[in-house]
Amino acid sequence: MTSAPRLRAQIGIITGAFVFLAFLAAFFFTRTFSPDSSARAIVSECARLAGDHAPCYESEVPQLYPRLSVSRIFNVIREIRREDPSYQFCHVLAHKVGERVVAEDPTKWVDAIPLNPADGLCSNGYIHGVIGGRFRAEVLTDAMLTTLLPDFKRACEPRDGWDPSELDRAICYHGMGHLYDFITDADLQKALDLCKETTPEDTRRVCIEGVFMQIYQPLEPDDFLLIKQMPVQPSTTTVRQFCSSFRNPDYVGACLRESWPFFRKSIMDGIGVEAFCSGQPSAELEDLCYRSAFTIIGRLSLGKQEAAARACSKSPEIRQGMCYSVIAQSVLEEDRSDAKGALALCARAPEALVQGCREWLVSQAPFVFGSNAQEYRRFCTELPASLQQSCLDSNRTHQLR
Repeated sequence: MTSAPRLRAQIGIITGAFVFLAFLAAFFFTRTFSPDSSARAIVSECARLAGDHAPCYESEVPQLYPRLSVSRIFNVIREIRREDPSYQFCHVLAHKVGERVVAEDPTKWVDAIPLNPADGLCSNGYIHGVIGGRFRAEVLTDAMLTTLLPDFKRACEPRDGWDPSELDRAICYHGMGHLYDFITDADLQKALDLCKETTPEDTRRVCIEGVFMQIYQPLEPDDFLLIKQMPVQPSTTTVRQFCSSFRNPDYVGACLRESWPFFRKSIMDGIGVEAFCSGQPSAELEDLCYRSAFTIIGRLSLGKQEAAARACSKSPEIRQGMCYSVIAQSVLEEDRSDAKGALALCARAPEALVQGCREWLVSQAPFVFGSNAQEYRRFCTELPASLQQSCLDSNRTHQLR
C-alpha cells in the first residue's frame, strides 16, 4: 500500500508535470503563432457558411483571447481583412474582443482601454467593447454613480502608457455615451446629464451621440431589453416627434442624426441624405448631419469604393465635395495605415473636387494620427508631391506640442 507521504509526492510530481506541459504548450503556441496561418484557418472555417461571414468572424476571433494578446488578435484581424476583401467593416468584431477582455477582470476596465491598437483598426471598436462590456448588466444608484465619476472622467484621457489621438478620445467618449444608457436604465435625460458632467466640452457632442446611438442600433439581447424598457420608443414615423421632446437643440440634432438606421437604404444610395438631414434645428446642425450621413456611407462601403462614389454622385451637388472628403476620412479612420485607400477614394471624385478631398485629409491628419508620428509620416509620403511637404511640416509641428 502506498504511504501517504509517497502519494503526496507522486501527486506533486504529476501536478508539476501538468503545469510544465501547460507552460510548454503556451510557450510553443506563442512562439509558433502566425497571424497569417491563424487568419487563413478562420477564413477557411467561416467560408463554409453561406452568406455574410461577419457573424462567424465575430464568434471565432474573440475566442483567441486570452491565448493571444490583444495586439496579436488585431494582427489576425488585419490578415483576415487581407484574406477576405469582402470583410472590411470590423467594428462589431472589435467590440466583442473588448467585451471578452474586460470580462476577465471588470475592475480593470480603465486599464484595458490603452490596449486598443495604435492604428485604431476597426474604428476603435475595441474601446467601445471594453466600456460597454464593463457595465452592460448593471444599473447604478446615484450613490454608485457619484463614486465612479472620477473613473468616468479619466477613462478617455491621456495617461502613462497611453497618448491617444483626438480621434481615439472622441471614440472613447462616444462609447461612454453608450455606457450611460445602461447604467441609468435607459433614462436618456440622466444619461445626457452624465455626458455634460464627465466630458470635456470638445468631446461632449460625441458622448451625446453615443447616448442616442445606443437606442437605434441594438446588437446584443441586453440592448433590445434596454430599449423595451423605454416609455416611448422611436420608430420611422415617430422619430421626429420623439427627438423634439428633448428641446435642447444639440440633443434634438444628435437624436435625429443617430436615427439613420431607420433610413439606411436611402442614405446608402445617396438619394435620401437630403431628406434625412432636413428639419435640423440650425444650419450648423444640418452640416453635422450631412457629415454623419457621409461617414455612415463610408463605414458601410469599406472595400466598395465604387458604391461609395455612386452615393456621393447622387447626394446634393453642393454637398458632393464634403461627401468624398468625409468618406475618404472614414477609410483612414477605419485603418490608419490605409492611406492608399483613402486617396483612391479621393481620386474617384470629379476632377474639380479631387484636390479639395486630399487637402481635407491633410487638415484632419492631426486629429486622426495624434502623436503616432510613424503612421502620420507614412500617410504624408503617400500624398502627391505638392502636398507632402506641408503634411510633413504639420506632423513635426504636432509632435512638438
